[in-house]
Amino acid sequence: MAENLELHEIVDDYIHKLEALHEVIPYQMSMASVLAQKSAKQHKKFLDENAEKIEEDDETTSYKLDFKISRRSSRLGRRSDRAKTVLDLLPRNFVVSFVSEYDSFLGQLITKILRFKPEIIDSKDKSISLSDLVNLGSVEAAKDKIFAKEVESILRSSHADQFSWMEKAFDIPLTKGLESWPTFIELTERRNLFVHCDGVVSEQYLSVCRKHKAQIVPETVVGTRLQAEKKYLKQSYEVLYEIGIKLSQVLWRKLSPSDIEKAETSLSNFTYELLIEENYSLAKNLLDFACCTLKKWDSEGSRLVYVVNRALAYKFSGNNEMCQRILESEDWSACGDNYQLCVAVLKDDFEKAKRLVLRIGAAGSVGEVDYIEWPCFKDFRTSDEFISAFTEVFGCPPSTIEQVDNDNLEGTLLEDESHRGDSNENDELEKSVESASPDQA
Repeated sequence: MAENLELHEIVDDYIHKLEALHEVIPYQMSMASVLAQKSAKQHKKFLDENAEKIEEDDETTSYKLDFKISRRSSRLGRRSDRAKTVLDLLPRNFVVSFVSEYDSFLGQLITKILRFKPEIIDSKDKSISLSDLVNLGSVEAAKDKIFAKEVESILRSSHADQFSWMEKAFDIPLTKGLESWPTFIELTERRNLFVHCDGVVSEQYLSVCRKHKAQIVPETVVGTRLQAEKKYLKQSYEVLYEIGIKLSQVLWRKLSPSDIEKAETSLSNFTYELLIEENYSLAKNLLDFACCTLKKWDSEGSRLVYVVNRALAYKFSGNNEMCQRILESEDWSACGDNYQLCVAVLKDDFEKAKRLVLRIGAAGSVGEVDYIEWPCFKDFRTSDEFISAFTEVFGCPPSTIEQVDNDNLEGTLLEDESHRGDSNENDELEKSVESASPDQA
């Protein structure tokens, strides 16, 4: 058996890819929107200049064309239709990509766990022939082949059955109390429709959604074609982010209790970055999980950090009442100055916070970078009390210095230039995309 179970790298790579997809969506949609508008304008301009307008209303315009230009007009029309079609295809493809990344993550996660605890696999029907063993060259290679077959078999099953397998194999409930479970199931079933049925609703989709109590609009019946709107894409990203973090944390803590400190550090890193990015809805979800679902923590200090971050997630998402309730549920009197400072700031008691900053000093439990970056101090940083205390402690007012490697910057600019091309059309398109709002699509 391996000495410890290390899951952070797998989870971090998965979250990195989800975020990459999520962040590029508005820009790809904006570019697709620009292309659709450009193609439509080109077709209309051609007709206005070469055909006779015979009828027009709010929705359509009819033209009388000479047969000599009809083919040219038809090609321009088809190009415009293709550009509009991309606006439907791109969101669907993002849904497929999101779920594909989850599937890849799950395969890596289960493989890592099986290597850590190979006894999880039932030995029945998991034999390997002597000739295969000789060809593979080692017992370890044989084990890897068995693990690969097991994981492949799991990934071929439905997403609901995958969770059932894990619950049985790891002897732990995974869906109990998981409010996002119906949303997750609907997402994975919609992905199947996009891949196999052009998004057209099937009886199987409806049956699985009903079984897992997934919400579907009443108008959704067999034959309906589903899409993926902007709101749906954001929901897909967040539910897969949530499922990945929670699943890895529960299994990590269950199967390797001695690694709880590593699991704690991993979870803290992800929730902290969500707060930095001001994704408070997802941060609240995971911090509720950290404070209310998890029953064991590496230390009381780790638990209190979760409590503080949970409170600030609620405060900066507009629910200050919940923030104060969370703070009042704890006895902070015996806690260190760093916790006392956070509580004072979240209670908007900036005078007390100033006194604590001065008492902590330059070499205390809260450092210069913490004051500048930690989301807890978001409002406090703009106050006179903070500027005064920071200046007195560190000898200068708060400021930041960022260094940029000029060689790397120039290389990036040269690379960008090499992709521009020589046509005026490309230059116009780039200008249009640069001026388009990411939320336009």
